[in-house]
Amino acid sequence: MKKFLITLAFATVGTVAVNAQTTSIEAPTLSKYSVATNSFWSNWFIQAGVDMSLANPHGVNFMDDVFPNGKSFGVDLALGKQFTPGLGLRLKLNWENGQIENKHNTWTPAYDDGGYAALYGDVMFNLSNMLCGYSSTRTWNFIPFMRGGVIRNFGMNYYAPAVGAGIENTWRFGRHFGIYLDAAYTFTTHVFAKNTPYYAISKIKGEGAEFGHGIVSVDLGVQFYLGKATFDQAVRLEDYNALAAASEAALARLRAELDAEKRLNADLQAQLAKWKNHKCPEVNPTTVTANAPASIFFNLNSSKINNKKDLINLEAIATAAKNSGAKVVITGSADSKTGSANINQKLAEARANAVANQLVNLGVSRDKIETKAVGGVADVTPYPLNRRAVVELK
Repeated sequence: MKKFLITLAFATVGTVAVNAQTTSIEAPTLSKYSVATNSFWSNWFIQAGVDMSLANPHGVNFMDDVFPNGKSFGVDLALGKQFTPGLGLRLKLNWENGQIENKHNTWTPAYDDGGYAALYGDVMFNLSNMLCGYSSTRTWNFIPFMRGGVIRNFGMNYYAPAVGAGIENTWRFGRHFGIYLDAAYTFTTHVFAKNTPYYAISKIKGEGAEFGHGIVSVDLGVQFYLGKATFDQAVRLEDYNALAAASEAALARLRAELDAEKRLNADLQAQLAKWKNHKCPEVNPTTVTANAPASIFFNLNSSKINNKKDLINLEAIATAAKNSGAKVVITGSADSKTGSANINQKLAEARANAVANQLVNLGVSRDKIETKAVGGVADVTPYPLNRRAVVELK
C-alpha cells in the first residue's frame, strides 16, 4: 500500500499539464491598411538606370523643334527609403552627357562643355498601397512623386533651382530585386541655359527665354531592396482586444485546473502521511483465489510495469494459476478524465497485454489467459486509480 500511494502521488503531480484543456484561439485578422513600425535601417532601396531627356525652352514648339533637336541621354543613381507603405523619400543624381556630335547641339545647353548634372529630392506616394492596402507580394506599384532640387550647368558654370513632378512604376521580381520606369517633367529658371545659342535666339525672337525652361525625362533601370524590404502587417485593434481577452480566459482556466491538481496532490500527501508506518503483507500464492482479484497500476499514459511490488504479485498469481489450472482474465483500463476515448481504449489494451506477456514469461500458458480492454472508466476514486489492469482467476 505504501509503495502504491507514493507512486500514485508522483503520477498525480504529472497530470497537471495533461489535464489542462487546450484552448483554441482564432488567429487575429491583419489590417491591410496598417503595418508595424520598422527600424530606421529597414526598407531602403538603390536605383541605377539610364534616361532620355528633352530640353524644352520656353516659347519653343515642343513637337517641331524640341523632340528632334533637344534630346540627350544620361545616367541616374538614386538612394531612397520607404518610411510607410504609402510614403517614401528618394535622393536622385542625374548626369546628362553633353559630348554628342550632331547638328542639333544648339538645342542642348552647353553640352559640348560637359553637359549638366541635377540633384533631386523626391517625395513619393505609393498609390497602390494607399488605395488598395499593403501587400508584400504585390508585383506592380504605381508611385507619383514631387521633386525639388538644383541643376549644375557645367558649360556655363551656373546653378539653377528646379521643381517638378512625375510618375514611377516599379515591378518587383523577388525579395531584393526589381525594375523601375520613371517619367517626369522638371521646370528650371532661365539661368540654367543663359548665354547658350537657343537662349539668345529665343530672346531675339521675343519668345520669353528668360522665363525658364522645362526638362522632360524618361528613366529605366534596376532597383535593389536593402535589408528588411517588407512591412509586417498590423493586427486590427478589435481583433487584438478579442485575442487578449481569449488568452486571459484560457489562462484563468489553466490556473483553476492547476489549483485543482494541487488540492488532489495535497490529499494524496495526507494519505501518504497516514500510511507512512503501515506494513503491507506480502501476497502469498495460497491467498490468490478466484474471489480475490489483483490490480496492477500504471503511470499516466504508460503501459509499462515498473513497480517491484506488482511484479512480486504477478509471480504469486502465476504460481497460483499454474497450480490450480485456473483461467486468468485480465481487464485493462484507463481513467476517463484524461485523454480521448480512442487513446484510452488503446492504452487499456496495451496494459492488459503487458500483464499477459509478463504472466507468459512467468510460465502461464497463453491459451489460459484472456485479455479485455474497457477504455477510460471512472470506477474508483481518486481517478488516477483507474489506470490499472485487474487480474482474476476463474
